[in-house]
Amino acid sequence: MKLTPIEVDQQQFQRVFRGCDPDEVHRFLDLVSRELEELIRENAGLKEDLKRRDAQIVEFRAHEAQLREALVSAGRMSDEMRASARKEAEVVVAEAEVRAGRIEADARERSALLAAEVHELKRQRARLLGEVRAILGSHARLLDAHEALDGDEA
Repeated sequence: MKLTPIEVDQQQFQRVFRGCDPDEVHRFLDLVSRELEELIRENAGLKEDLKRRDAQIVEFRAHEAQLREALVSAGRMSDEMRASARKEAEVVVAEAEVRAGRIEADARERSALLAAEVHELKRQRARLLGEVRAILGSHARLLDAHEALDGDEA
């Protein structure tokens, strides 16, 4: 049975011969009534506080779930960014290797062309030297022939 402060305050007792002092009983009942009223107020406050804290716990749990989702999402994004960076790096390396191969092939081709040109220039030099020697030899013979003619005439 729940008692309210008003019920305690309004409680009446039968008067009996040689019973308790009515004033003392009323003072005690007033004291009990005030204590009961204070306990009821405190209990109501504690219930409100409990409700508020329960609401906070629910809210914190919702925030915790959101944070966990955010962390999982951030982890996924981090993994995706790493994978993307790896792929991009692989593409850059592959492009660099292709460019390096082209540069190397161009250098080899240019080197072969230059070697062929040097070879051709050496061949032309040798031919020109032979022609100059031949011309010089023929001029030397002409000079000898001229000297011989001049010596015969003298």
